[in-house]
Order: sequence, then structure tokens, then C-alpha cells
Amino acid sequence: MIKQIYFICTILIIVLIFSCKSEKKENSNYNTKSFSYHDVVPTDFPKLNIKGFNFPEDSITINKWIRQSKQDLIYLHGWGIWTGLTSFTNQKIPGDKRSLRVFETWLTPEEMIDEIKQSSVDYKSSTRSNRANLKKPHQLTHFSSTLQTVNDSIHESVAYSPAASKFAIDNKVFMATTLYEYAKNKKEIPFFPNNAITIKPVFKLLQTSGGKKLFNIAAWNGTTDKLVAFPEQDWESFVTIDITSKSKKTGSTFHLDDFIHYKLNDEDAHFFNNEFTEKKDNKFNAKNGDIAILVGMHVGTREITNWTWQTFWWDSNPNNPPSPSSKIIADIRPKELKGAARNYAMSLAYFMVNPNEPNEGKNIYGSPNYSFNPYLEAGFGPGVFNDSLSFVSVSSKEKIPTFVGVRTNCMSCHRMASVNPETISTSKSSKTPYVGNSFVSRTDSLFKGQLLLDFAWSIHGNIDTNGIKKYLENFKNNK
Repeated sequence: MIKQIYFICTILIIVLIFSCKSEKKENSNYNTKSFSYHDVVPTDFPKLNIKGFNFPEDSITINKWIRQSKQDLIYLHGWGIWTGLTSFTNQKIPGDKRSLRVFETWLTPEEMIDEIKQSSVDYKSSTRSNRANLKKPHQLTHFSSTLQTVNDSIHESVAYSPAASKFAIDNKVFMATTLYEYAKNKKEIPFFPNNAITIKPVFKLLQTSGGKKLFNIAAWNGTTDKLVAFPEQDWESFVTIDITSKSKKTGSTFHLDDFIHYKLNDEDAHFFNNEFTEKKDNKFNAKNGDIAILVGMHVGTREITNWTWQTFWWDSNPNNPPSPSSKIIADIRPKELKGAARNYAMSLAYFMVNPNEPNEGKNIYGSPNYSFNPYLEAGFGPGVFNDSLSFVSVSSKEKIPTFVGVRTNCMSCHRMASVNPETISTSKSSKTPYVGNSFVSRTDSLFKGQLLLDFAWSIHGNIDTNGIKKYLENFKNNK
């Protein structure tokens, strides 16, 4: 009974915190701007004619690749997913000559939450009015008390495929009331369908006001062996982007069309500034015509129990990219992957440690399987991760420390996605830590009293507390 009272009090405090946040959003001048709204319909993952690639692939097939170390088939699968995500649709935004790519049409957590609240609206009517609004990556604030901003020029637009968003909407997984219901009787939310895909595209903004034509951005040049944070300013490598229409690639200067990119319209700029001008020292003041370039993307698919994980980043030498990618990975790019999308490197995590591990168990030994995105994880240093789990046991006597960003693994990290009842929906942290590269069992004691979120940190980062106050009052009255 004492625990229940504490739980309820904690939730009520959270409601007060987030009601202020919600009120701020409601008071924005969303309706005072004259935007040209139109419909962008979420597009399903396309059928591709890539020999040897299927989506969704049968879990038995993928797990066989993992067991037999068929890395070439795993690499091809990752590239097939990338080809589908970056394929063009027949949809355009007025004033934009470029067709939208498949991933640009998918719904964001904010849009899915709106659909959940409008329960009378048929899911098939779900549309968006523009490209996704750019946000600050949640992972950079998950441990805000110990983590300094890694790179304040990185902006994200998390999105779900139609299958994933339908599941999220139907099961109301972003609502605190729903998660509380699950947490009372279960240890995890229902599993997403096997054709679900979640993505985290990350962009840099090129501000073109004043006629600026040349822009320098940090370019990944390989990892470090030191157990330190390795943010962009320490890479000592950059490229120049020339946005003029007649420019050509020369040395370290690249044309804008070498990147997946788009130009901001009035709506993009308005919501970007609404998101990033809260701090007085903010250096951004986005305007119509500024350019957002895609520098990376995390991609997870629910084709296997632990999801498949692939991450992509723009690389100045995509034919022979440095670790955590490689020439071997690049050589397997299918011919169907064309244009700017071919200029991205890939790293994969279809298992946590090598050799592959079970879903549950203890004393799992193996060697490291590092898979991270330079623009997202490389800047993480010691203090961000749980040291007791941030290693891979090579033998009963030897351990390898993996408590820095350049020694992380996507699957290990996303395994930790859960909600702790005492901190559900807080803006600072949860009791679930980040881990580097280590086998983490779904039955690990770290998850005691927590609700597993089927590897989706994006749920934890976007929980909506609407209605939780009334819900808890009813819960208390019925006791």
C-alpha cells in the first residue's frame, strides 16, 4: 500500500511538470501562421527487385544468417532496407520540385499521439502536412544531469513506418495511462508486428541567409582506441559543401546533391525556431530556403525478436568507409541503390556479442560487436553508461570495457528501453541505464519493477501524460 501511494504521488508530480510543458506547446502560434497545408500520406515500404532481399524477411531465415555468420546476407539485407527507405514516392510538397522519399512521409510520435487523442478518426485518414519537424535528439538528454551537449547542430525527426504507427496508435503505447495499465500486470508492452520499422534521421542545418554558398561540416575519419568521448570537434576532419548549382566535387569539396537534403519552407522554419530558440544563446534562426542535410539515420526493424539494427551516416569515401563500417560492407551495396543515398556508410547490429546470444541467459561470453553512428554516439564518454554492464566478457578472466560511445552496440542499448514506474515520463532520466556493448537478457534484474518497451526508446522519450491525473484519482477511489 505504501508503494502504491508513493507511485501515485510521483505520477501526480509528473503531471504538474508536463502540464506546464503541454500548455507551452498549446500557446504556440501554430494557427497564426499562414501555411499552405496539404496531405502527405504515409507510404508503405516499397517492393524492391533486389536479388536476395525480402522485407519483411522471415525471422527463421535471419536467425539462421546470424547463427551461421552469413555476414554478406546480413549486409545485403541492411542495404535493401536503406534502398527502400530512401526510394522516391510520387508525393511532393507544393513549391518543392523534389519528390518525397519514403521515410519522409512517415508519422512522428507527436503525430501518432494526436491520432490517439482523436480516437474517432480512422487510422487510414492519417496524413501529415509537411516533412517532419526537427527536434533535439532525446538520447542527448536521457542523462542530462551528467551529459554535456554533444553537438548542438544535430537535429532529428523520429518516425514510424505505417505498420509501426498503426500498432502504436491502436495500442496507445505513447499514453502514460496505457503504460500504467500494462505495468500493473505485465513486464512488457505487446510486441510490434514483424513489418514494423522505426527510424531516427539526423540532420544538420545550413543557414543560407546572407548569400553564403560554402559550408564546412565535420566528416567521420575513423574511430579512436581511447576510452574517451569522441565528439565532432575532435575528429580533425571536415568537408566543404558547395550549394551552388554548377559546382563539382573537387578534393574535400562536395556538391549539395551528394547529400540527401531538402530546403526548409515557412512551416519548417517556424517549428524549428519554436523548438530551438528557448535558450538565449541559441545560434539558430531558421528561415525559408535554409537547407537540412541528412548526416545519419538509425533504423530498426521488428523482423526478429531483438529487432535488426542498422545505422547509416554520410561518408566522404563511401566506397571504402572507416570503422565501424568497411569496404566489405560497402561492396555489397546493390545496384538499385542510386544517387545521394549511395554516399552513406552502414554499420549493423544483428546481435549484441559475437558469437550470437540467446534472448535470455547468464554468463554469455563473446567478443565485441561495435555498431554506432558517429554523429550520435561517438560523443558519449565515461559516465553516460552503466559500468557494470559496459563490457563484453571474452573469457571468465578477461573483460573489455565498453563504456564509451565508440564501443557501443545499437541492440545492447535499445534492449534497455523501459519505463520505471517511479520516473515514468520525466524529462530528466529513468532508472534504466545506457549500456555500451554487452549481452543484456530480458530477464536481467535491472528490469525489476519496470515495463519493457520492445526496444523502443522513442516511446520512453515521447510519453504523453494526458488524462493520467483523472486516471489515478479513479484508481485511488476504487481501492
